[in-house]
Amino acid sequence: MVQETVDIEDIISIDEQESIDDELDLVNLVSNNANNANQYLLFLGSDAQYYAMNVSKIEELVSFKDIEIAYNHDKNRILMGTADIRGEIVSLINFDKWMGNEVSEDEYYKIVILASFGSKRFTMLVKDVEGITAVDASNMVDNSMDNSKSSFICKINIEGSEKLCTVFDSDMLLFDIYDGTDIQKEIDSSLYSASKKSNKIVLFADDSKYIRTIVEKLFIQLELQYKIYKDGQELLDDIVNFSPLDIGLFITDLEMPRASGRDVIEHIRDDNQYEDINIIVHTNMSSDIMSQDLIKSNVAQIIDKVDMLALANAIEEYII
Repeated sequence: MVQETVDIEDIISIDEQESIDDELDLVNLVSNNANNANQYLLFLGSDAQYYAMNVSKIEELVSFKDIEIAYNHDKNRILMGTADIRGEIVSLINFDKWMGNEVSEDEYYKIVILASFGSKRFTMLVKDVEGITAVDASNMVDNSMDNSKSSFICKINIEGSEKLCTVFDSDMLLFDIYDGTDIQKEIDSSLYSASKKSNKIVLFADDSKYIRTIVEKLFIQLELQYKIYKDGQELLDDIVNFSPLDIGLFITDLEMPRASGRDVIEHIRDDNQYEDINIIVHTNMSSDIMSQDLIKSNVAQIIDKVDMLALANAIEEYII
């Protein structure tokens, strides 16, 4: 199924000129879709390919020419430097450089995306924003084997023409920005002797291989029995192979191909045999409205990636 794209100029009022001179405000757009995990912002790379990022991770869009930058002159780093967004100092990266695309002159780029990934915030420079599109998990195809920086790929409709769109691995981007340093410290800090031991299995789903690797290390450190899945559908297909009495906890990401975390939660909560088993959501999708709705769906806790200590504490609290 091809997803229809809504032109951002039909949603956000901007001057009709070649360059975007005014700040682009996503507040109305995101508030209308803040509880819908399948809404994606589309933008173009220098390779003329379409890329997408979930709107729940976006705070706002800012005109590149309107921000002050302290440049990093190390050409080998993906960090362009540090940006001043109305007095807030945040890291600035060039998406094309991180993706491995040809990097153009600064004049080529128009938009800076202010993003919030859990507790981490940074800005990302892109050529231009193309619009907003809805992509159902069932229409996402895992292509991480073909592109190590991609989570999945889907088809979109741009002005009546079908185009492929890459949803990049935002977790890998986060790791690359911070060089894994903070993440490793968080893993080390989670080494402790849990007072609560369980012989039951933890079922964990996440489409990012980097997250799966890090969380598996945590599971081993905590001496847990576990099984890890690369998307929600794998978990749902395999859950029938376990007695509910043998499952101690479910942990799921939200944004995944084939079956999303919401699909996993709905399936589990609709089946009474799992009613006593807790669900932890492990995600970088930080919408307050979305979090409130997840709590209403009887989710025990929402943990930001990649806070391993918080995840370890939540596992000890909620595993049965």
